[in-house]
Amino acid sequence: MSLTLYYLPLRARAEPIRMILSYGNVDYKNIIISLSDWAALNDKLEISPFGQLPSIKLTNGTVIAQTAAIVRYVAKLAGLYPSNPEECAEADMLLELAQDMNVINPLLNYYPVVSEDFKRKYAEYFSKLPTLLKAMEKILGGKKFFGGESPYYADFSIFNILYNTIELEPKSLDDAPTMIAWMESMKSLPTLKKYLAERPNAPDVGIPGSYIVTKK
Repeated sequence: MSLTLYYLPLRARAEPIRMILSYGNVDYKNIIISLSDWAALNDKLEISPFGQLPSIKLTNGTVIAQTAAIVRYVAKLAGLYPSNPEECAEADMLLELAQDMNVINPLLNYYPVVSEDFKRKYAEYFSKLPTLLKAMEKILGGKKFFGGESPYYADFSIFNILYNTIELEPKSLDDAPTMIAWMESMKSLPTLKKYLAERPNAPDVGIPGSYIVTKK
């Protein structure tokens, strides 16, 4: 029995989970639940203990929810979870940073671009971004990945956030050359490169009216 990952037709919280599973060549079933089906299923505890997605069914049948918990779990399966307590703390810090920056996902996939929510959250996100990029560059230093010569699991969470940031604003990293170089290092990972090439096209992974749909 393989893992089963449940999520909506969005390129958002489940993406780093899929990237990590792909990196570690961990077998899993990727179940996409349509928004209309989810309205009828979100109180089904066997799929989602807290009425939220993503969730993942383990090989023993246990269902785990909450994105960060799932990310940490699959990181251990993929060999990406540090054994050193200090490295664990740094990786966890970066994961929490990615969680804090998660508003980029609904900006890209969910909010209608003509809505006031989109305009307000867009302004808030991009006003804070330069400071956060400088902090990331300081932490990364001269390393190839945040984990050194190989990535932490949190590299994938930050990568998804910044990939979506560039999707929305292509020049948003222009003043952060260290992060641009890091993005290229991530894209050069064979399994991630393959995953990015094979995942669903953008118009298939967003809400009608959202940026990712309307820009195509």
